[in-house]
Amino acid sequence: MHAAPGTLSTAGTGIPRTEDGAGIKLGPRSLLHPGFALMVGGDSNVFWNRKQDVGGIRGSPILLPVVWLGVGNREVRDNTLQSPPEATERKVDYNLRVTAGYRAFLARPEEIRKLPRFSVDLNAFVVILPGRRFSVTLTEFLSRFSDPRNYDAGVGYNYNRLDHRGALGLTFRPGGGRLSFSAAYLNEVLYYEGSDIYSGDRLVQGAATEVKWRILPRSSLVATYSFANSYYLSCNAETDPDCNEDNNAHRVMGGFRGQIGQRFTLDALAGYGAGIYYDDQNGPNFKSFIGTARVAYYPTLRTQLFAQVDRSFSDSLFGNYFIDAGGRVGALHVWRWKMFTEIGFSAVGRRYAGLPIPGKESRVQAYINAPGFVRKDTIVSLSARVEQPFGRFFVLGARYELIVDKTDFGARYKGGLVDFGGFVKHVAFLVAAVRF
Repeated sequence: MHAAPGTLSTAGTGIPRTEDGAGIKLGPRSLLHPGFALMVGGDSNVFWNRKQDVGGIRGSPILLPVVWLGVGNREVRDNTLQSPPEATERKVDYNLRVTAGYRAFLARPEEIRKLPRFSVDLNAFVVILPGRRFSVTLTEFLSRFSDPRNYDAGVGYNYNRLDHRGALGLTFRPGGGRLSFSAAYLNEVLYYEGSDIYSGDRLVQGAATEVKWRILPRSSLVATYSFANSYYLSCNAETDPDCNEDNNAHRVMGGFRGQIGQRFTLDALAGYGAGIYYDDQNGPNFKSFIGTARVAYYPTLRTQLFAQVDRSFSDSLFGNYFIDAGGRVGALHVWRWKMFTEIGFSAVGRRYAGLPIPGKESRVQAYINAPGFVRKDTIVSLSARVEQPFGRFFVLGARYELIVDKTDFGARYKGGLVDFGGFVKHVAFLVAAVRF
């Protein structure tokens, strides 16, 4: 399996689509997967609000047409191209996909009907000379995401953004290929279309390296290191009190990644992370343990069960950084009559550190329940979907998602306005699709 080394995360709008069909054959090895889906459903909390917020909780029916086109000669699972570790006769393994959706809110109030609608995802995975002594890897995630802001911000305000995350890597396998060395250049760009609304435009440049020793045909001992420099493009501390801090992030991890027996896979890596906010005289910096462990069980070829725990840190647009510590479990199964079912649950404790000082580094006048300029949230999510094919091309299905952010944090602004953290959000759709 080939992936760019490092800690490249994925951009993505979360545009829903169905599972692919059998595909249309292109040449001797590639398959084309076009599709179209019409989704009808609703969002119980369009503005991610609590009852105490201005405007309260507003829901809306939604009409969401989605179209996608994918082509490739290898599948992608967990954002990893499924190339075998051994060399084959193929010179290029690849998987390319574009997905676009137009979300139309059908509620009567104008502040909901005029919310942003269009989102698009582009994902690309390419490996040149897979499994050979020298191979080149390209990974790209590019999205344009439309997202409403809080109700009190008004109709014209939104969080529409472009998010690009890419990696270009080189892998060297000396000798028989059991030992490999990889190095990659990492590049990310986050751009908010309403630059007068939010000073979050960010350029991230970095590098990553990985050393892998294959101890079994599909199992390896792994050591990784990555570096990333985050630079905020539109930030001027003299004119913008909400200016974010430039920073350097280092992550080093080591452990095991691979298959155990015929039915289990295990990823277990642990290490150390450091986030250095050198322009913030008040701190804080992150220097602590990071790690991930994921076990998956495949009782049959049509069934997967998994459990995962993580502790990670990320640069934050709100404060210096946030730490996520939690886990998720899930299962998917394809029934004998070809029905696809999937369910997932996650619970994460999130801790934002280094919140800007009220009245000095921020337009916020005071925080509620943020001792030491730290905000704490508990984020719980539940998702489920079912899809039933009818013949080769048609699919009917349903999907549901629950997101709960539980926190007692709040921010007080001039004029007495208080923005409370936390929300409860339900999103559900009925799906009719034609896919190949």
